[in-house]
Amino acid sequence: MRKPLFSLIAISALLLLTNVGSQAQTNATTDPVGFVTATIAASPNGVSWTTTPVSPALLEASAVTGAKLGNVTGVSSNSVTIASAGWTANELVSSSANVLFKSGALEGLILRVTSNTDSTATVDTSSADLTALGAAIGDSVQLVQGDTLLSMFGTSANGVVGGSSAQYTAGQTDRVNVRDTTGTVRTYYFNTEANQWRRSGTSADQGTIPIPPLSGAFYLRIGTTALNITTTGNVPTTAVKYLVPTSGLTYFARFFPTGGTLNSFGFQNLQGWSASDRVSTTDSTGTVRSYFWNGSQWRRSGTSADQGSTVIPIGGAVSVSRSGSGPAQLLRVDRPYNL
Repeated sequence: MRKPLFSLIAISALLLLTNVGSQAQTNATTDPVGFVTATIAASPNGVSWTTTPVSPALLEASAVTGAKLGNVTGVSSNSVTIASAGWTANELVSSSANVLFKSGALEGLILRVTSNTDSTATVDTSSADLTALGAAIGDSVQLVQGDTLLSMFGTSANGVVGGSSAQYTAGQTDRVNVRDTTGTVRTYYFNTEANQWRRSGTSADQGTIPIPPLSGAFYLRIGTTALNITTTGNVPTTAVKYLVPTSGLTYFARFFPTGGTLNSFGFQNLQGWSASDRVSTTDSTGTVRSYFWNGSQWRRSGTSADQGSTVIPIGGAVSVSRSGSGPAQLLRVDRPYNL
């Protein structure tokens, strides 16, 4: 059955209501479904880029064959097994599927699939150990759809300012910064000659580079008109958990379909978070700023004012830069609305 789509206003109203029907009867209910539109700001002059952190804000069920929901029958440091799942080898990778933990210690965590057999999905844990984090046999997991460069941003036909490799080098195209499958942040552009996403130095099609549900991208817009990115899917109904590396640069989505703040994200609560660690996102003027935690509040260089109320908008994202060591850490962010 096709689910109805609600506007953001309808979603907001829906989230404030208790599901009265579920109290009055035992019929099964489904999560609220809707769409969220994020706006990528235009360049002021077509010469200098305007940077917008952007991310998917909703969940969409995966379209893979075989099991889309099941209980874990085996778990290792970086994989989960669902007996008789019936997947095709590496089908989950080619379809940009991700594993969402629906119960257990990791409930709310979403991990990108890096390979799979017919019943085992290997996932990107950023060097953390799933068993040490608390994954266990019996946990409920679901496959959810992730975005890619192509599915999220489209092509020049959708308003992306592309061009040849020479135009990219000359700074005449839009650019998108994404953390790729190796954990390295890369810069991509749409090549209009090949009609595909590329990165400098390679002629390979990069349109399948994944942008998982809890991740994001920094879009550098050279076009003089704004670009709207719409995502559809289920409204998250539980807290979410981010897996935050202790070193390097990582992008994280403002995953819920409501705005949030630096304070509510809670990076400062991670073990080992230091004054040298940085979170970057846009401020109220649309300028990307870098923030640090001074032990009691968020600050940015050049001001002593508390920056904790800096808003990460719906469909927004942040970059996190850390210089520590050790395995990635779990960060829980509670659902900011009532159901």
